[in-house]
Amino acid sequence: MKSLADTTELMENTISMLMGSDATVMTGPAIAITDQWILLLSESETTADIAAQLQELKNLIQTDPDNSESITGQLTAIAENVLLIAPEIGAEGEMPSLLAALATALRSVSGTIDEE
Repeated sequence: MKSLADTTELMENTISMLMGSDATVMTGPAIAITDQWILLLSESETTADIAAQLQELKNLIQTDPDNSESITGQLTAIAENVLLIAPEIGAEGEMPSLLAALATALRSVSGTIDEE
C-alpha cells in the first residue's frame, strides 16, 4: 500500500498531466499512471469500482482509441465516482480538494476529446 504522501504525489502528477497543454489520455505516460491507479485503487473495497472503470478506460484506449464517445463517457463516469468518494475521505487535509481537482481535470480532458 502506498503512503499518503505517495498517493498525494501520484494525484498531483495525474492532475498536472491531465491539465497540461498537450495532455491526452492516449499517451504511454497516461497509461503508466492509469496502471498505478488501478493497482492502488484495487486494494480497497471503497475504490475497487473506480479501479474497474480505469481498467475499462485503459482497454478502450488500447483497443479503440478513435471511439471518443466511449472514452469521454468513461472519463465522465470516473470523475463522478471520484467526487462520490471524496466525502468518505473526510474534510480534513488536502485530499478532498485534490479529489475535486482530479474530477475537474478528468472532465476537462473528456471535453477536449469530445471536441476532436
